[in-house]
Order: sequence, then structure tokens, then C-alpha cells
Amino acid sequence: LTPIEGYCDFLTGNPAATCDGPIQWGYHLLLPWITFMFLFAAMYLRMVRVTVLDAVSEEYVRTARAKGAPERRVVVNHILRNSLTPVVTMIGLDASTAIFAATITEAVFGLPGLGLQAIRAYQSNDDPMIIGLVMLCVVSVVVLNLLVDLAYAFLDPRVRLA
Repeated sequence: LTPIEGYCDFLTGNPAATCDGPIQWGYHLLLPWITFMFLFAAMYLRMVRVTVLDAVSEEYVRTARAKGAPERRVVVNHILRNSLTPVVTMIGLDASTAIFAATITEAVFGLPGLGLQAIRAYQSNDDPMIIGLVMLCVVSVVVLNLLVDLAYAFLDPRVRLA
């Protein structure tokens, strides 16, 4: 149903190209996106389920319902907000796994990107390129972990930035 490999440009810049534009771009990336999604979807769905079931039985949820708070407010402000903290932690921890999975996905589906560039650099013993790609991955993991820490302050009112 979808192409096995190849890539189309998002913007239509080359009038002679038969494969460009947002529709062809999305069509060609559908299978890699689904492949990448299956790596993480089950873990996150299970984690959200467990943390929501834990939060539903908490005292502050029963208190909010007893005070007459609307169910939507109880779910969003009390249950989901407190359930997302462990999920955000998992996102920070899985950042390096996601980068590695994206590299493998790009290589398998023949997509131009950092993964394909890393494989070519390894095959040609291009040490500066390999070091640069590794540093880029390290910096992106550090930045994502910083964003996770900042998200804690938003999700959990007990955590404050000083």
C-alpha cells in the first residue's frame, strides 16, 4: 500500500520531479512513521494506563469529586496532570533510544537523514563526521532532558524553579 523506500520533498521546488509535495511526502513517510511509532506506543500506553488507574484512587481526586468539581476538571487537572510526570520521565530516558531507532528506520527505508549520514560516515571511516553526529545526538539528549525537567515545574505544582 505504501512505498518501501525513497523520499519525496515536502515543497514543490522542481517542476520536473514526479515525487514532491506534501501529499507524496506524507505517503512516502507513512510506513516509517508507523514502524517508529510501534517501538514506543505500547510502552507509553501501558504507562499512562497504570498511572491514571493509580491517580483515580488517590485522596485528592475523591476530595475534588466530593466538592462537586466537574468531571472534566477532575480528569484534566487532577488525574492527567499528576499521571503525566512518570510519562515525561520516560520520554527523557527514551531520547537516546529514539535517536537510535530513527537512525535504524532511516537506514532500512532509505531515507536521507542523520542515520543514513552516520552509516555512510562509518563505512568511509569519516571520523570527524562521526564525532559531529555523536555530539549532535548527545546535545539533543541533554536538551530534551532539560525540557523534561522544565515540564516537571509545569505538571507538578510542588516542583518550582528557583
